[in-house]
Amino acid sequence: MNQGCLKAFAFVLLLLGVCLGLLGLVFLIAPGRAGTGLVMLVFGIVIIGFAASRLKAMQALSPEGVEQQITRVAADSNGDLTVGAVAGQTGLPDSAVRDALQRLLDKGLTRIELRDGVEHYVFAGLKQEKMIKKCPYCGNEYPVSQAGRTCPSCGGNLEVRPQ
Repeated sequence: MNQGCLKAFAFVLLLLGVCLGLLGLVFLIAPGRAGTGLVMLVFGIVIIGFAASRLKAMQALSPEGVEQQITRVAADSNGDLTVGAVAGQTGLPDSAVRDALQRLLDKGLTRIELRDGVEHYVFAGLKQEKMIKKCPYCGNEYPVSQAGRTCPSCGGNLEVRPQ
């Protein structure tokens, strides 16, 4: 079955679950039919839950969903990742990861760097730069977390800049 048929089937199941749940509520209110109504309501809720989980899984495996998962992993790994790292963290098949990374390459959102024979995908927009305080006069560098705006060595005003 293709994705379109599976999605249509999931929507039909969702509609069936809603109808069964509503019918169960009607039977629950009717005198003498509470047992039947409760059973119908429970089955409706179960069907709705199953259909919703299938729709969510299909969304995660769609091209856009895979790209979103890759972007999340890239943000967590300072904008630098490999196919194996993405597949390991997301549980997606390597082929889906490679296809999505190729689409991201085509869009210009990432670039490939070859390190030790392994392709690393670098997302420049997600790389975090380490900031430092630097004295323009004596050249000394200090961590941003250090208190003060003046250089302890020469008294010059410190500038915050990327390392």
